[in-house]
Amino acid sequence: MVVTIHQPEHFPYMGYFQKMEAADIFVILDNVNYRKNYFQNRNKFLNKNGIEEWFTIQVEKGSTSKHIKDVNTVNGPWRKKILTKHNQNLGINLESIYSHNKLIDINIKSIEYCKNILNINTPIIYASDLNVYGTKSELLANIVKELKGTTYLSGPSGKDYLDKKYFNNIKVNFFEPKVNNYYSTLYNI
Repeated sequence: MVVTIHQPEHFPYMGYFQKMEAADIFVILDNVNYRKNYFQNRNKFLNKNGIEEWFTIQVEKGSTSKHIKDVNTVNGPWRKKILTKHNQNLGINLESIYSHNKLIDINIKSIEYCKNILNINTPIIYASDLNVYGTKSELLANIVKELKGTTYLSGPSGKDYLDKKYFNNIKVNFFEPKVNNYYSTLYNI
């Protein structure tokens, strides 16, 4: 059984979903710290004028000291800005996705939205629902072991940081996405 693990990004790029489709189980790594200025609360697309544009969820101060699953959004104009950008540039209304107050809920809704359009049926589970511990590579290996996985499908950057000693009898493969660009999947579907 092939297990892949990824943090819950906001409307991730196509490679995220290609990796999801290549696995038997997709684990949302929600029990690690939130990372500022990354794709957990933002993403980008080319607007209708061909200019790169970011769309960002505003999160509470101190988020980098919290697990992703515990990060809250803040009240403010960011929701209206994002909805307007999506409507004007992509012709879609995503109000139901942005109606939540926790970052994890918004991101999961964005992932499910794209997953459904792409017709991907890989089951999703949350790392925080598993009884596993560890940090970095040890945590990833323990998740795969808990799920009785035989293969861990890592992203390409795993070659730079993954410590294979924790995986014992688990095969480690590195997925190479085949994408035209790294913009949000919203831009590509």
